[in-house]
Amino acid sequence: MQPVGPYRFTEALGVCQVGTAWWAIDGQDRLVTVAVLEGAAAADPPWREAFANAANAMALTSGGQRYVNADFAAARPWVAYPSEEGMGAQRLFQTLGMDLHPAESETQVLIPESGAVDGPPQPVSGVPTSGTPSPTSGAPLPWAMHAAVPHQVSSPPQQVSPAPQQVSPAPQPVSAPPQDPFTAPVRRITPSEPRPRRTGLWIGIAALVLVVVAGVGGAVVWFGPDDPGTPKTEETTSPALQPEQKTPPQSPGLEPPSAGDWPKEWPKFTPGDSVRTFSDLDGLGFALKVPGEWDCTPAGRAQGFVKYNCGVSKDKQQIGGELIVRECPVPCDVQRQTAMRQEEEAWGLQWMRGGQFVSYADSSKLQLDGERRYGLVLVAYWRGGDSGQIDRQVVFRMTSPIDGAGRLRRVANHLRDTLIF
Repeated sequence: MQPVGPYRFTEALGVCQVGTAWWAIDGQDRLVTVAVLEGAAAADPPWREAFANAANAMALTSGGQRYVNADFAAARPWVAYPSEEGMGAQRLFQTLGMDLHPAESETQVLIPESGAVDGPPQPVSGVPTSGTPSPTSGAPLPWAMHAAVPHQVSSPPQQVSPAPQQVSPAPQPVSAPPQDPFTAPVRRITPSEPRPRRTGLWIGIAALVLVVVAGVGGAVVWFGPDDPGTPKTEETTSPALQPEQKTPPQSPGLEPPSAGDWPKEWPKFTPGDSVRTFSDLDGLGFALKVPGEWDCTPAGRAQGFVKYNCGVSKDKQQIGGELIVRECPVPCDVQRQTAMRQEEEAWGLQWMRGGQFVSYADSSKLQLDGERRYGLVLVAYWRGGDSGQIDRQVVFRMTSPIDGAGRLRRVANHLRDTLIF
């Protein structure tokens, strides 16, 4: 999957005979849809002109849709639309008379550059009035832990006919007054009233928090959602911690991790950011820096294990999840690291290799309570003891609204710079 313009592509929305519509995120972590003209159509002047005319016609037509960015002179012309105003990329291809089909993979294109397009571009006469489909939804599951990931469509897109016709002359340009294509779009959708606050936020992200029971007459150590900072304990004569009791993940990550590197485009905290630093969280062994409005509360403690819930819950701005630190028994070699990673919940996403000692997975198409969310999980190993050997594991697993992806990525970058993994 190759990026186009200032965007990071996440998933293919659909394909047609002349191009692909994508889900993408801009430099400010805002979700957009991008229409890309590809293959033979991208090299054909009539199709390139029709593509630009259709985008401008949609922007100028009453009730149409303006784009936020475009490059009609690129080798593969593209147009980007804000996601909150509908699936503009899909509507653009519909304006050209091309219906999108489900993408079998994120990089599939139907028309090779050496081929011919099956049929001429359709004249642009306005913006289609048909509705746009909503993203695939999944069953609601606890927030930040078990958000559903849409399944890929198994049936392949429609293939090109055996004897395609040559490209016909370009359609007549749309007669409309000139318009600056980079003008900021006018918002046409009135935001809905905020939903009632969901009080089960911390219950959701702590769905798999383990209650640590310390033997006969032992103490139950549990940090619940109603008490953000003080552990509830009972007096006991045997306060020794027991080993962590692990629960198998419902949707572990796909193995083995794909080859790659740490994403260089992920943002970092800057001196101008509002941040909060926790320098004394018991069991972490390092100072944790998070956005200024976040809080971190204990969620579990056992021998060689500590867990915190971090984030903020405010109406629709629910963001955060869990941070876990574990001992990795020496020798903490590749086999042991792999086995420990396989025990982690990862929403069924493909693990990506982010370095020698870290793997991560993220997606902007998780579904929770019918809402689209961004999710990020990373598992890393570092030298946390005095031996100089790899002996600690950190797990960072959180979700956010789509526009909150940058905040999660800043914390992930802070962890990487602090722990040197």
